Amino acid sequence: MVPVSEYLKKLLFQYDCIVVPELGGFILHYIPAMYVENTGLYMPPRKKIAFNEALRLDDGLLINYMMLHEGCSRDEVAPVIRQFVDDLRQQVRQQQIFAIEGLGLFSENEEGKLQFDPEIRHNFQGESYGFQPVAARLVNHVVEEEEVKPAAVIQQPREAPIAVEAEEVPANGVEMPVIQSRRQYLAWAAAVLLICSLGIVTVNKSSSQLVSSLNPFELLRGEEQEDVAPAVESVATETVVPVAAPKTEPVAETTLPVAAAVAPVEENKAPIVPVSTTTTLVEPKKSQVYYLAIAGSFASRGNARKLVRQLHRRGFETAYILPPKRSRELVKVAALGSPDKNEILAAIEQISKVSGARAWVHKVE
Repeated sequence: MVPVSEYLKKLLFQYDCIVVPELGGFILHYIPAMYVENTGLYMPPRKKIAFNEALRLDDGLLINYMMLHEGCSRDEVAPVIRQFVDDLRQQVRQQQIFAIEGLGLFSENEEGKLQFDPEIRHNFQGESYGFQPVAARLVNHVVEEEEVKPAAVIQQPREAPIAVEAEEVPANGVEMPVIQSRRQYLAWAAAVLLICSLGIVTVNKSSSQLVSSLNPFELLRGEEQEDVAPAVESVATETVVPVAAPKTEPVAETTLPVAAAVAPVEENKAPIVPVSTTTTLVEPKKSQVYYLAIAGSFASRGNARKLVRQLHRRGFETAYILPPKRSRELVKVAALGSPDKNEILAAIEQISKVSGARAWVHKVE
């Protein structure tokens, strides 16, 4: 049979976490490409392996992988893995070290727990498998300075100054007429028109304004006009004759007999009896406790389905897969469920033989 360590290395290229029952779990962490200053190398992207002793719950990956490639049953593969774990722990206690080729070294710390040192030369990143570190080369970029040549100075011949004769301006100049503004003419014209109009009004004043207002002839003219009055035509007016209104006779008042007062009806009032209300307290129902026999937990749902089919063939027809409540939680396979815990405990041994791992009781409230 192929050693367990070889199957571990093959599975680490496919999965990021492999659990070895009763030993611990191997976990891979992705590390991008990086530059190491001490060595001057560019390291390709890789996956670094780590070990966690707390992960002892069997996820079924290693057992199922060995069963598939070896063609053996679970009962035959489980003792091989258990023997591998026992040999590892015994060699660590005796020789203080246990080496797995391609994975790393196991040792024991002061507290008596396993300590794992991974090998760096193995890369479990499938996309960068076979990449080698690249050495960095220092490139000295030399800048050549160009020599600056002095520019040649060309001297141009000086030109002789040109003499310019000044022209004589004749003394007899032409005087330009001063243009007066148009607004001044308009203002003077308006003032002349205003003075002339005032003189004409005073000369043409009527002589009647100089005569005394007590003119006897004007009084006589006023009296004659008052004596003559226009004739007014008489308008015929109609006289309105009042019409006598007919007399109305007084109506005799009739008195109606008043009925006797109706006696009030006595109401039969029934006595009010107080009703006593009693409140009944309803006790809350206690939640029923249910127990499940867990045959195994898996990281892969496909492995969980295989175990369910095995349980069905062995007589556990009610076996099913429990849905995980949180992300990255192992998928549990329940083989049997009952409110009676003793019934579950009685079937634990039989379930453990079918699954190849120790079954346990899960309490559901």
